[in-house]
Amino acid sequence: MTDPTRYEGAVDDGTLYLVEGDHWIKIGQMDAVVDLIGGETYTLEYDEKQSSVAWLSTDDDNTITFDVREELVDWVYTEDLVRNVAEASLEQTGDSGHPIRTEVFVDMVTSIWDSKGNLEA
Repeated sequence: MTDPTRYEGAVDDGTLYLVEGDHWIKIGQMDAVVDLIGGETYTLEYDEKQSSVAWLSTDDDNTITFDVREELVDWVYTEDLVRNVAEASLEQTGDSGHPIRTEVFVDMVTSIWDSKGNLEA
């Protein structure tokens, strides 16, 4: 069984890309991505039970806040996520005025973040 392809985030001249080897997929302007996400930081909230697990280090208010730009570059993206994002148009704009691909990317990433990685939830 082969390992699934994983993509990494990269920023070139203010544009966010998902990269695997020589394969670069343009997502959109990093400033637009950050704007659609809601700002430079993102906060995940956990309940008492969730925050009590040993591997999770939350703040006193059971939250974790992280830098959006850093997380988007440091994160590893699955082939399925990349395929779904790549199918969205980069030329057409959505309701936000940004490319549909940028909107789809933000929707998928924030859904994963908000589900704390548990997409079945």
